[in-house]
Amino acid sequence: MTIATQTIFDHLPFTATREQANALYQLEEFTAPDYTDDVFVLCGAAGTGKTSLVKAVVDHLEAQQIRYYLTAPTGRAAKVLSRKTNALAHTAHHVLYTPQTLADGRVLLTRKPVTAEPYSVYVVDEASMISDRNRTDGSFVAAKSLLFDLLDHIKQSNPRNKVILIGDRYQLAPVGEEFSPALEPGYLERTYRMSVRSAHLTEVKRQDNGSPILTMATDIRRRSDAGLALNRLDVPRLSSYSAGVTRYLNLYRPGNPDYVIMIGSSNNVVNNFNEIIRKRLGFAGSVLAIGDQVVINENWSDGTRLLMKGDTGRVVELDPTTEKRAALTFQRAVLAFTEPSGEPFTVTTCVLLDTLTSERGDIDPEDMKNLKAERMAKNATYRQTERAYADPYMGAMRLRYGHALTCHKAQGGEWIHVMLHPYQRPNDYRYAYTAVTRARETVVSWEPGWSN
Repeated sequence: MTIATQTIFDHLPFTATREQANALYQLEEFTAPDYTDDVFVLCGAAGTGKTSLVKAVVDHLEAQQIRYYLTAPTGRAAKVLSRKTNALAHTAHHVLYTPQTLADGRVLLTRKPVTAEPYSVYVVDEASMISDRNRTDGSFVAAKSLLFDLLDHIKQSNPRNKVILIGDRYQLAPVGEEFSPALEPGYLERTYRMSVRSAHLTEVKRQDNGSPILTMATDIRRRSDAGLALNRLDVPRLSSYSAGVTRYLNLYRPGNPDYVIMIGSSNNVVNNFNEIIRKRLGFAGSVLAIGDQVVINENWSDGTRLLMKGDTGRVVELDPTTEKRAALTFQRAVLAFTEPSGEPFTVTTCVLLDTLTSERGDIDPEDMKNLKAERMAKNATYRQTERAYADPYMGAMRLRYGHALTCHKAQGGEWIHVMLHPYQRPNDYRYAYTAVTRARETVVSWEPGWSN
């Protein structure tokens, strides 16, 4: 077997700055099989070249014939990582867990058996989203945190394995946490007793011909670091809400959910925008329609495939009739999604329509209790296994409309065009920074008020 003699710098399409070169020297040393550190934290803000360095690392591992895995916390983030590296990425949940949908709609995550593997490097993007809280509520049920399970899996597979955690400290922290634990070397050393190296890219070099997105992101960072008031974001402003709706509809591409999105600061803002867009598209007469762009609201599994909260799909077939079960309403549908590799696939399932009509997508626990009692009485397989996917109604998919998202749900994704609702919480630097940097080409907002 012949190993390439190239250095990691041979895979960088430009001359590295001193800061970038320092990070690359460290990463080349770190990924060598005989190097002993466990974790490398690579932080970098928008425009500092972080993506190019990650691509160089992946190409270097490929050239050196070092086994590697690409992963990210969400399906959306995994797709972005695949596109940037031209290599297949999976969600961390795909790598770590076997899913099982519980009766209340949550997903029980059971760790997959660990098998011995050759020396490998795990490259984890969007690590700012990785939580170190035990998940006994919300969408998942798991014995340990995602961060614990990820690091434990990597080291159990081979004690010599290493992980590169990549992220941006200016983005939103995991829900309910004050900081991003996976990006804090001191925290990782204290909590997990691992040896950690790190590099932090701060110098903005990629300007993309004076990109206003990078200019805004850099100004938000500067104000955050200096403790200055954020004030109103300096983005192009359309004349009114109706002008914003018109722009969205002009940009909207059915079947391409990564082209344009509206990001809002609350569920109420998001719901109003989705309602207006659906009305303009001619879908207002029904809760669900063929052509609807939808987002998974609670993690869904059929026992083999796991779709994550935040995954975006499109309704391609729909049974014209709805069914009532224990005060809840269902409709059978075929939905189209794409793998991180870009390969399309469809899922045939019942959809719980009530999550589309409630303000936050919540279901009354009493209604779920009554539904479970009914299905236990009528479905022997479900009664024996109590696995939600054994019953079409207990395992029904829970959706929200997908033309607008809250910033937390948008995190990890990228769109060609981003539209920002004009309302934001005062001096919420992380919200503003995360929302702005979801865009690849344009960010616009509008003046408050409606005009015809």
